Amino acid sequence: MVLQVRTNVVLVGTDGRNLLNAERFLLFKSVRETGSISKAARKIQRPFRRVWSELKTMEHDCGFNILIKGPKGSRLTDECEGLLMRYAELSKNCERSAKYQFRKLFAE
Repeated sequence: MVLQVRTNVVLVGTDGRNLLNAERFLLFKSVRETGSISKAARKIQRPFRRVWSELKTMEHDCGFNILIKGPKGSRLTDECEGLLMRYAELSKNCERSAKYQFRKLFAE
């Protein structure tokens, strides 16, 4: 059997609730790419109502607006963009570190 290592970075609030994970990160990337919550929901194959509910919950839990909604669609706020950039960097660093430690500990 060949072993591999994977990481899943989850940012949690002080109450322990998940704020941002890989699945939500993909949702935000889809909103950025499509400019629409409904198109993003279709793209990631999730029901619009669930996506909308998740976005509102996350916005409440984060304490800042994450989307700007207008007549031509939606876009991410600067605060949300900054959060996503930091999350992506953290995820990349965790993955790199996990792979290094894995090679070190499980080398054959």
